Amino acid sequence: MLNRHLTRERLVFVLYQHLLLEKDIDECFLNVFEENIDDFALGIKEDIKKNEDNYINQISRYLVEWSFDRLNYVDQAILLVALAEIRLKLNDNAVVIDEAIRLSKEYSDETAYRYINGVLDNL
Repeated sequence: MLNRHLTRERLVFVLYQHLLLEKDIDECFLNVFEENIDDFALGIKEDIKKNEDNYINQISRYLVEWSFDRLNYVDQAILLVALAEIRLKLNDNAVVIDEAIRLSKEYSDETAYRYINGVLDNL
């Protein structure tokens, strides 16, 4: 069983594949998670699958002079995973935002964490 950080990381990989390659989210999920599927990961994936367009619209409202589709795919994925976790109330918002910042610092450019923090803080 994966810890929550590794699960979030894999969920970002799932969304990255889904967004970049325009592949079915379920197919990407099975490719990335294989046998390590738990209720936490499945719940977030299902929530994003149902609410992806709505979440993109919510995130877009807080992107100052920018649009969601102009963000790199990693940042899009991080924001979607974090927003789903916040909306599902699976953790304290501060924990979710901290994890999103951590993932951003690890996988995105050096300044992306600032706007990710700002967007999630406003949501």
